[in-house]
Amino acid sequence: MANRPIANTCAARPTVREVLRSVLLRAVLPAPVMFGLLFGIGKALMTVFHEVPSEERISQKVAAERDGVLNTVTKVVSTINDTWFTIGGAIVIGLALLALTRKWWLSVVPLLAISLEASVFVPVTHLVGRPRPEVGRLDNAPPTSSFPSGHTAASFALFWSLAMLATRIENSALRRTVQTLCVLFPFGVGAARLYRGMHHFSDIVFGGLLGIGCAFAAYLAVRAADRSATERQVDRGKLTTV
Repeated sequence: MANRPIANTCAARPTVREVLRSVLLRAVLPAPVMFGLLFGIGKALMTVFHEVPSEERISQKVAAERDGVLNTVTKVVSTINDTWFTIGGAIVIGLALLALTRKWWLSVVPLLAISLEASVFVPVTHLVGRPRPEVGRLDNAPPTSSFPSGHTAASFALFWSLAMLATRIENSALRRTVQTLCVLFPFGVGAARLYRGMHHFSDIVFGGLLGIGCAFAAYLAVRAADRSATERQVDRGKLTTV
């Protein structure tokens, strides 16, 4: 069998400068574009489409189907993605990744994803100012407007970034299990927020899209820095052969 080069992964470590540069180019600079798109959509929903009256009917229909079991389940699912739970979870997961992989640049992905999401969500929700659905709400409303759903956005940002990081898990059964749970859970959060009367359907949809965009931006920025380090190592001839 012909010899083939494999990178010495222990030495292939991106510098802080490489990571920061990649994050700036691939995550921070695209954020204003995400803000502009989301703000424009929110204002269109408020003015051009007059808050989409049909969405009120959806919220009212969902509220009419509430029962005790679903009230409890959605409360748990929704609470998991409260602000401090999400931030704390991202920090704990990041520390766990650092301990398991010894790769600090991977450990920052979850926190980077939710930070990017928050940097877009906060100004958009305050500038759009969409009222929440006119139904009985099962939670106390936070001091933000209905558009977009911050819980849904944060959930997608956190869990989809973890799903992408999970591609590095070697055990195929564990990898598929982790990825499936991480991909599906945010949909449950979105459904819970709609069920509990906290958001319109379109708030959930665009919150989800924001979170997905932030998850991809964070992961791809760090992965690009990781690849840059490997390519630099190859260029310097630091390879072993088998």
